Amino acid sequence: MESSVWMNQDEISIREEQWKDHIGVFRRPPTRIPTDTWTDAPLLGNGDVGVSIGGEAHHQTFYIGKNDFWVQPHLGESEEQRIGRLLRDNGRRTGARIITVGQISLLMPRLADASYDLEQDILNAETRGSFRNEQVKLRLCSWVSADSNVLVTELECMAGKLDVTARLHAGDSATDEVYHYDNGADPEAIWFRYAANPGSLPQVRRVAAACRVIGTNAQNKWLFQNVEASFQIRAGERLAVVTAIVSNRDEPDCLQGALGLLNDYATGGLDDLAKRKQNHRGWWSEYWRASSIEIGDPVLEKYYYASYYIIGSCMRPDKVQPGLFGNWVTTDRPKWTGSYTMNYNFEAPYFGLYTGNRIALSSGYCDPLLAFLPLGKVLAREKLNCRGIYMPVELGPDGMVCSALFHGQKSNASFAAVNLLMHIYYTYDLDYARKVYPYLLAVADFWEDYLVFENGRYVIYDDDIHERSQDRKNPILSLGFVRMIMRAMLHLSVELDRDTHRQPKWRHILANLSAYPLMERSGKTVYRLTEEGMSWNDRNSLAVQHIFPAGNLGLDSSPEELKIAQDTVAEMQRWSDFNAFPTYYAAAARVGHDPAELLERLRAECERYALPNLSIHHGGGGIEDAAGVPACLHEMLLQSHQGILRLFPTWPADRTARFKKLRAVGAFVVSSEIENGKVRYVLITSERGRELKLLNPWPDRGVIVYRDGAEGQAIAGERIQLETMPGERLLLLPG
Repeated sequence: MESSVWMNQDEISIREEQWKDHIGVFRRPPTRIPTDTWTDAPLLGNGDVGVSIGGEAHHQTFYIGKNDFWVQPHLGESEEQRIGRLLRDNGRRTGARIITVGQISLLMPRLADASYDLEQDILNAETRGSFRNEQVKLRLCSWVSADSNVLVTELECMAGKLDVTARLHAGDSATDEVYHYDNGADPEAIWFRYAANPGSLPQVRRVAAACRVIGTNAQNKWLFQNVEASFQIRAGERLAVVTAIVSNRDEPDCLQGALGLLNDYATGGLDDLAKRKQNHRGWWSEYWRASSIEIGDPVLEKYYYASYYIIGSCMRPDKVQPGLFGNWVTTDRPKWTGSYTMNYNFEAPYFGLYTGNRIALSSGYCDPLLAFLPLGKVLAREKLNCRGIYMPVELGPDGMVCSALFHGQKSNASFAAVNLLMHIYYTYDLDYARKVYPYLLAVADFWEDYLVFENGRYVIYDDDIHERSQDRKNPILSLGFVRMIMRAMLHLSVELDRDTHRQPKWRHILANLSAYPLMERSGKTVYRLTEEGMSWNDRNSLAVQHIFPAGNLGLDSSPEELKIAQDTVAEMQRWSDFNAFPTYYAAAARVGHDPAELLERLRAECERYALPNLSIHHGGGGIEDAAGVPACLHEMLLQSHQGILRLFPTWPADRTARFKKLRAVGAFVVSSEIENGKVRYVLITSERGRELKLLNPWPDRGVIVYRDGAEGQAIAGERIQLETMPGERLLLLPG
């Protein structure tokens, strides 16, 4: 086949029929809404506003959350007072937390005995409901605009007529207690506004919601705690209920911002809404074109794309980053404060974005880390007498601390560094590297001071592997993170020409850091959790997190190291675990665990723990499980974390698979296909023009390399090294 035919193999086309199986189906109302934890309800979102839908057909309630709506108890304190309180409050939650915005409910009494049928369409980021009884048939279509904080619910009456009341309620649905509350019912809109905190400081987070009915005349009414818009819809009629949600982080006057945004959406009527809906779908279409996989497994493909839907709905680079439950917060008291939980939950949702070529979505990940850095340095100095950064387990945006709990762990700041390094390695965006370098340097500073050099090796003392496990010496997780951060600093000091005088110390730490602790189990040598302290635990995946996500081992490691890692994975059997899903499967794939078992186990977890909204939930938090399927499948299809590209490294020889535009370390975007155990082609775009190292997919035949469609060059060898140019496209075919 001519080389030109292969050059378009990375084009991704979106066809609706291919997505018909990727739909969340609800034949009865969700049961976990409102909730203080993760919901099973239909989900909508645009990376800032999130909407989850509950209630029977006759009482549809849209629960509104917003990533930036946080209670901030420290407001009014001086920074000195705040730091003093945090230093005293060891082991206490501070009261900082994310809270719900409110609800918009559609009350339709004539549907009291109606059937319930609702679908969550992840391709178009819409929910579509159909409710009917003998008198009435109604269709609903709801979407949260991808580029504006607007919820649109379209109503179409197919038979009969229906009296509808749209009710706007501020805050938790179970209470009327909100601060600085105001609401109103004007001829054009119903609205509310309120604050997350008492007091009138400008930093207090405030939010407003404004609602209008488009396509008919509604009667707007003020009812003290609530405001309502009442209208009627008859057979053949269509209309829409539009709600704008704005905080004072978006606009200084959030109410005027909400009313202005609502007016912008309403003045063009239903025809203009249809155009905006197409723009909304266009954003999602581009999102899906970032990368794709086809692996011949409808179940895994369904939850692969559903995972990206959840992340794409709750995260944007220029917005406040999501906490445990994303932007689907339905109460004022979410579990664990809904915080950025720093010992894996906050980091995990981003894992699939780097290899999945959705890097832009992750760009805001660094914001809360950089905001916390000054306080983290104080905590390191005052609590541990160290330079660098010391991080408690629960943070919020803008430098907030949700609890002064450390759980004995010194590794949280290092865990947070993982995604910063993934971003750098997979993009080589050196502007981003410069931005986050102060944080990475602070992590290195901490370990330089905290490590103890004794008897010719560096040792970590009093650092708990599990929360409050009271370990004495050398937890394997921190040993992995120290290796990760020291290698990174050596690399970045060259790339950025920074702190080159510190390289000898970093090399000395790498050369003399304690080895990973080992033990015998079932006649095999496996990793021990600590050198002195907890040896093994039958939950979580901490024994292999130095493999993934820390990246210290892989198929390029020594046979001895690889055997220990493989035996540890096999001995752990952590296939179904409260916390391990985002990391254990990817670690197993990274070290070459039996691919047939991996796929079987992964599919079983999807089928067992999936909710109707297509999320997977084991219980350890909320959105972090959205990393599990993409991270594992990507490691099976393409690996590059050890500096060399491996095609289909952990893939069954008898399974056909294809991926397009997965991202590799070195800022390479890769597409390939395997059939009958043979790789058909490799198509690579080099974004930064770095050297490409590739394990030859055809070692017995050699490789023909076509650069931007030019004449092919024959290359032989087990490992291929190629110089590249920025933006260059390389096609590799068997010789």
